[in-house]
Amino acid sequence: MAAAVFAVDSGGVARRARTAGCAGGAETTPDLGGGGARGAMGAGCGKRSVYLMECVPLWGCAATRGRGAEMEDACAAVPRFADVPVRMLAGRRELDGLELDFDASALRLPAHLFGVYDGHGGSEVANYCQDRIHVVLREVLRTEMGLRDLKEVDVKEQWEKAFGDCFQRVDDEVSGKASRPMLNNGVGELRFEPVAADNVGSTAVVAVVCSSHVITANCGDSRVVLCRGKEPIALSIDHKPDRKDERARIEAAGGKVIDWNGYRVSGILAMSRSIVRFSMQMA
Repeated sequence: MAAAVFAVDSGGVARRARTAGCAGGAETTPDLGGGGARGAMGAGCGKRSVYLMECVPLWGCAATRGRGAEMEDACAAVPRFADVPVRMLAGRRELDGLELDFDASALRLPAHLFGVYDGHGGSEVANYCQDRIHVVLREVLRTEMGLRDLKEVDVKEQWEKAFGDCFQRVDDEVSGKASRPMLNNGVGELRFEPVAADNVGSTAVVAVVCSSHVITANCGDSRVVLCRGKEPIALSIDHKPDRKDERARIEAAGGKVIDWNGYRVSGILAMSRSIVRFSMQMA
């Protein structure tokens, strides 16, 4: 099994707070792409909004091999992997309530990504997810989200689409349905080629952390738990074959759920989904 741990204080993960302190990491002014907005962070602003600061979280990672002959899992920590439009985190009414002297909807917050990928049948897919998911998600945020009008949309819906597009694309690359970057004699090229054999796969659970939000998405039974003080808070829902909705979906697709040392898909897989599908929670 593999585990990744990151830590921020309650100010760093406040969902709807207008002001906050920073985590134990460095507090800096985010790269807002313009001098006017940066100046507003100073004395002229008068507020320390979570949307106007960058809190770099502290993190650690630990992994332990189970009974298998090799370590099949992977984890990733990618600080500042992308700049997220604030419109994907807050609605127009909330931004207007900040009473800033510039258009807050133009802000982009530095975001950090943490992921755990629990491989099965081998380590190839988990390692591919470790190297690739944050790259694809960054591209999705830069292209698809950047071209859409996000002023009056459901924030959760936008993140569901972003993670859905990301996970689907990575799954297509893993299976060879979509081209993936490869090296040929030291030269990069795109090829339609599976990453591994059909019986090799991986779960995926990802947390995107910025100064105002923690956004999580999972595919399979790897999970995210937020520890606030001494209270654990689940930020993801496992995809397990004993869930009524998952069992109904599997059987509708022609599959079977067999209770053999626990509920398993076709008597083999203990999780009901892999990269193709996901669930999403916001903290």
